[in-house]
Amino acid sequence: MARRLRLLWVTPNLPRLGIAAARERWWALLARLTIRHDVTLLAFVDPEDIGAEAALPPGLAAIHQVPKAPWEPDDPLALLPRTVRWGFAHPALRAAVEARLAAEPFDVVQYEYVEMGEVMPAPVRPTILTIHQLGFAAARDEWRAGGRGARRAAIALYRYLRDLDFELSAAARAHHVITMSAEDAARLRRFLPRLSISVSPVGVDTRHFRPPARAEPAEADVVFVGNFEHPPNRDAARFLVEDIVPRIGRPVRVRIVGRNVTPDVAALARAGAVEVTGAVADVRPCLARARVVAAPVRFGTGMRGKVLEALAMGRPVVTTPLGAEGLAASPGTHLFVADGADALAAMTRRLLDDAALAGRIGGAGRAFVEERFDWDAIAAAHEEIYERVLMSAGAPAAANDRPALERAVARRGRPIRLAAGAALLALRGARWHLSGSSAAVAP
Repeated sequence: MARRLRLLWVTPNLPRLGIAAARERWWALLARLTIRHDVTLLAFVDPEDIGAEAALPPGLAAIHQVPKAPWEPDDPLALLPRTVRWGFAHPALRAAVEARLAAEPFDVVQYEYVEMGEVMPAPVRPTILTIHQLGFAAARDEWRAGGRGARRAAIALYRYLRDLDFELSAAARAHHVITMSAEDAARLRRFLPRLSISVSPVGVDTRHFRPPARAEPAEADVVFVGNFEHPPNRDAARFLVEDIVPRIGRPVRVRIVGRNVTPDVAALARAGAVEVTGAVADVRPCLARARVVAAPVRFGTGMRGKVLEALAMGRPVVTTPLGAEGLAASPGTHLFVADGADALAAMTRRLLDDAALAGRIGGAGRAFVEERFDWDAIAAAHEEIYERVLMSAGAPAAANDRPALERAVARRGRPIRLAAGAALLALRGARWHLSGSSAAVAP
């Protein structure tokens, strides 16, 4: 792209390294885009990020920050996702976006996460929405997985229907949508066939995440890394400790690493067997001293940045098909992929018992991410997306899919929504069992 563009990025957090995969993605892309374009950042600010301007990517043309509202407890019966109720529709942020759009003639407005669509006025400029993960698909998978009681199944079913309507409506309003994986793009096109969409995967800084010059002694047999604010990571940690590890058939040392440790994750700690470290300043030593990195995620969408980091560190990875989603890696060559506790335990045991195999898998994984997931290439592809959007920007094409979308949601969802809503209301005063008629209808 030869011309210099004026870009407005709207994000729900400040871009920062070492905190969360999405925030690292923004930092990496902005650090590269600002070399050739004038980028203004408008961001929500967490209390702990106030005064953290020095940690932002270099070269930003302007920075506008809006403090976040206090966090509120979740309510599974709410009509909107918690992140929207919590403040992504806050008048102050909406006013800040409108003020920026009125003050400057931006060429492209890019907003991150589907909830940020609540602050965007009717699209008068080319708008790009980045969807990091699809809540409706995660809720659907959680509902289908079941296994934790009728109440949780009903809540997941209700969230599926709520998020389906909310997320598809937000996608239809944008001129263009970016997803992290081809699988998520296909999920959206099922409902919005005319949606203008591109895939821009999560990347990894292969210069920062690299195998140590000298092999370090292992401190844990199996390491799992995640942000436990997200339900898929909490479920994966429990699945690892409660279901997979007992099937390995030998004593193993497990280390669970990550921010926002919840009581159920903290309760997984076992003296001499399972260590829950919480947040660490630098995850690289934890990965370097792991014999195997596990990512046994069972629901959720998008791409797992922590899987890429482990591969870049040359660690052998064992994950589920969902954990490998979007990678296009070869199972058995770049990493091990299995479904179910028995198969995951068997593959983990195989790597623990065969150091040469673990070394080959780790080396192949490192070479794979160096070739496919370098941030420089991803940023260059991002610029090509801007060019395509500017060449074709009219009304959002998927807006014409709205009648079909409404019919699809109504056909799939209305009977189930009524059944799930009635069941959840009944939960407030009495015990119950999910009826066969509602449980039999699959999203």
